[in-house]
Amino acid sequence: MSKKDDGGAAFPRQIDYRATDGCMMSKEEFGMTLRDYFATKAISSLDWTNPPKACAADAYRIADAMIAARKEEA
Repeated sequence: MSKKDDGGAAFPRQIDYRATDGCMMSKEEFGMTLRDYFATKAISSLDWTNPPKACAADAYRIADAMIAARKEEA
């Protein structure tokens, strides 16, 4: 089974901090995926007379279409 393209990180960032030994360190935080972000934006436009599970599935279908459209534009 192939892994669903999640679009990568929606809001990646690098955090710099001082370790206990005084050395400066950095780490990356990725947060939610672009697929999750697109789904949260899409869900507000859906017809909520449908069951919530169906709305969630529709939101992720829209998110998947948005990710596919981004690839076509590249």
